Amino acid sequence: MALLAALMPPNEYQATLGIDALDCDGLANVVIFAIPALLLYGAGFVVNALNWRERARLVCAIACAVICVAVAANLARAFIEDRKQQAACLARTG
Repeated sequence: MALLAALMPPNEYQATLGIDALDCDGLANVVIFAIPALLLYGAGFVVNALNWRERARLVCAIACAVICVAVAANLARAFIEDRKQQAACLARTG
């Protein structure tokens, strides 16, 4: 789930075909995987960071933090792409 959340492209047309077309479900595809991944790995980070002096928990907390950063970056990219598409739609209609 985290892999999908981190690697799912916000605009599938741009990622696969290289064209700058409007993708109607780009944000939903990313959000549907990103929110549960952030909740799970964020909780994993918090639980393991409480006992960070144990080596295994420290490694697990760092891994959870890296996954959360990657998912959050892709989620932010999806929101930016969605805003760009909304602006393009508004420019065409009005």
